[in-house]
Amino acid sequence: MKVKKYKSNSKIKATKKTKMILGFLVLSFLFWVLIKLSKEYIDVVPVNVEYINLPKGKMLQKEPQKTVQLTLKTFGFDLIKYHLFKRKVKVDLQSIKPKNSSLFYQPSANLLTEIQSQLLSDVEIYSIKPDTLFYNIGQAITKTVSIETNLEIDYKSGYNLFGNLKIEPNEVTISGPELLVDSILKVVTQKKTLADVNSNFEFTIPILQLENNSKVTYSVKEIKVSGIVDKFTEAKFTIPVLVKNLPKNYSISTFPDNVEIVFQVGISDYNKINKNDFKVSCDYERSVKDGLNYLIPKVVLKPSYVSDIRIVPNQIDYLIKND
Repeated sequence: MKVKKYKSNSKIKATKKTKMILGFLVLSFLFWVLIKLSKEYIDVVPVNVEYINLPKGKMLQKEPQKTVQLTLKTFGFDLIKYHLFKRKVKVDLQSIKPKNSSLFYQPSANLLTEIQSQLLSDVEIYSIKPDTLFYNIGQAITKTVSIETNLEIDYKSGYNLFGNLKIEPNEVTISGPELLVDSILKVVTQKKTLADVNSNFEFTIPILQLENNSKVTYSVKEIKVSGIVDKFTEAKFTIPVLVKNLPKNYSISTFPDNVEIVFQVGISDYNKINKNDFKVSCDYERSVKDGLNYLIPKVVLKPSYVSDIRIVPNQIDYLIKND
């Protein structure tokens, strides 16, 4: 029993001794770190940049340099702060110089005093990289462009759109940097699909905009789309063929001289249709230019409430003679 007690006491003493050694090592390391951090060092530190005081009526056409690299001389404690918590400095654009009509620049050396004043008092800046900051600057402009919908509408059998889609508004005013706004010819909506449509509809749909950090603004963010849907039926008429652009002193005979037009019309408008509301014409000059030995009939007059028109036959033979 005495031997076991002796071994247990030895273990306790060894554990205490180990803890004391570790404690001394930790304290020694901490003192060493404190001594090291209390000394001055030169190091490169990244900082974020915010640009202010852009000349009135001007806009940055592209995103300028977002960060710069500062070579600093300061105490180790401060360097740790700058590395762990990235600072933001402001750069005044009042003193920028033109390189050409749209490109301006500013030597980084000219910013030393300005940036130095925004840092801790015991920090000294040696240099700034890049050594020159460039800015694409142009006018802020506004213009109006059309809106194009990206819709896929599948109507139930026997149904179709009556008239045209109603889009409100059908134009949007965009404002922003000249470089970006000039390149925008139209805007497009998000894609939307409707299936088995057999009744009137109305919905809003967002406009696709440039990426979130773009400086282009839109007068509206969404549009309203509506449509009247009617049940449709097929109807047909036999219509005489007219020929235009014949040479002087020539006459023409067509084979056949009548065509059948087949179309869709809403049930509510069926009783309104009249064959005199339709006109089919062939352009002789166009056929000659295209090297065709036949005429192509086209519907040149029709009521607004009919759709899906087709002509039978879709080619017309002819005989032309000098009068």
